[in-house]
Amino acid sequence: MEGNPFGNAEGHRGDKMRAIVMCTTCRHSATEKTGPDGRTGGEALIAHMRDAIAARRLELPVQTQACLWNCKRHCSVILRDSRRFTYFTGDHEPTREQADAILDWFEVHGQSETGEVPFRQWPDRMRGHFIARIPPVAP
Repeated sequence: MEGNPFGNAEGHRGDKMRAIVMCTTCRHSATEKTGPDGRTGGEALIAHMRDAIAARRLELPVQTQACLWNCKRHCSVILRDSRRFTYFTGDHEPTREQADAILDWFEVHGQSETGEVPFRQWPDRMRGHFIARIPPVAP
């Protein structure tokens, strides 16, 4: 597949809407709400994600949401696509390495017709993070 699998600045790729939705209020760890810098885990992961997207020069929107109701599996991220399967994930470490793994997986997702990514293509850091697969909005 040619071009940017993430779409343009608004997340559109033809008629496909893609975005990463990230929780701003997720805990930094199982025992701590904030990290040493005072940010929540969600805030830290969002910053790492935006840095990773900028470093790759991608046009992919990051949308933020206060509390995704997945507090037992912080940090929560939704990998959204209106024409492919959307995935709800959690248990992410608020690190740049994790942000890169999320982007690596979402890139392969964008190259798939249905949004199904064979397990063998998952980055190691994405294994064990998937909570739900949500059918596409549009047929």
